[in-house]
Amino acid sequence: MAKRILIIGGGFAGFWAAIAARRVAKSAAEITLVSREPKLEIRPRLYEAKPDRLAVEIPPHLSKVDVNFVCGQAVGLDTTAKLVTIDDRKCLAYDRLIVATGSRMCRPPVPGAAEAHSVDTQAEAIKFDQRLEEIAREVEEPTIAVVGAGFTGIELSLELRDRLVAHGATEAAERLHIVLIDRSDVVGPELGLGPRSEIEHALQSARVELRLNATITALASSLVSFADGSVLSADAVVLATGMRASPFADKVPGERDQLGRIIVGADLRAPAAPEVFVAGDAAAADTGDGHRALQSCQHALQIGRVAGENAARDLLGMPCVPYSQLNYVTCLDLGRSGAVRTQGWDRRVELTGSEAKALKQKINTKLIYPPADGGADALLASSTIDIVKRYEIDGSR
Repeated sequence: MAKRILIIGGGFAGFWAAIAARRVAKSAAEITLVSREPKLEIRPRLYEAKPDRLAVEIPPHLSKVDVNFVCGQAVGLDTTAKLVTIDDRKCLAYDRLIVATGSRMCRPPVPGAAEAHSVDTQAEAIKFDQRLEEIAREVEEPTIAVVGAGFTGIELSLELRDRLVAHGATEAAERLHIVLIDRSDVVGPELGLGPRSEIEHALQSARVELRLNATITALASSLVSFADGSVLSADAVVLATGMRASPFADKVPGERDQLGRIIVGADLRAPAAPEVFVAGDAAAADTGDGHRALQSCQHALQIGRVAGENAARDLLGMPCVPYSQLNYVTCLDLGRSGAVRTQGWDRRVELTGSEAKALKQKINTKLIYPPADGGADALLASSTIDIVKRYEIDGSR
């Protein structure tokens, strides 16, 4: 019977884990990827207009390299029997498993949080875009509240006027009242001091009202209630409130960090389950310099490749390779103010304005996508673990 490598999750990490596993295993293993949707959602771009276009069908790519695809949701894991339960009705066996189940946005633990919009998944982003279309058609002086002034909240806030313009509401877009809300006393607290002045300038230029040091007590589709007794009425409320590892990660035995991620070794193996490797937003992995990888596209691309390579190597009795990703950059879209690019964990600003915007657009529209017109050889070549070192990758998600 052929050896089996099973990958759970069809995001950036899972997709590239499958391709890398095939590159290393060649014909020595049967490789299967399981995902709830037959598409790779381009999550770093879901703050943009036309979110219905921001996904790539993955079965055609997988078929080029003889990787099976199963559409379904993994709901159970038995690491002793080496079985994954799909949709409560069938089990898939594995010899090596890669858990790449990603992350989900954390909705605030307040009444009505489920009623607010988000752009965490393509389906949610499309629903929000449909609401923007209604606002563009029906409201002359709209108000939109964005809860969460981190990376995604900043990018979304600074894109909203042009999102209304894309729906034909040029005049309403200029009258749009945007309110960016956060419990922190600064915008982009996780981004540090480096790019903050550029961010603040962009928000000021875009006439985004900031409500910082704000404690929210309740939410609705059109209301934000605060601890000080005030209430903000809005035509839409959209959340950008941080991420946590998706629930399937809880089924992998072992220690976790505060984001629910499995703490893995340098080979990305789950220490308490030796046949299980973990990738992407589900993995708390050291980048090789004492920093933990972020829940970001930037890190998921490389972690996925290394996890796929190591699962195949381990299955074939070859030594694993250590995960490392020493070059950390961010590239934050600032809407009409361009973008800001930083280098290193201290986030030293290197590019701003139109030059940084051009880089951001290249990353978002080209570099994070699978090869557009390549065959099996192009896919396999793109799965090598040093590929990320050849270009700068966005750290937006």
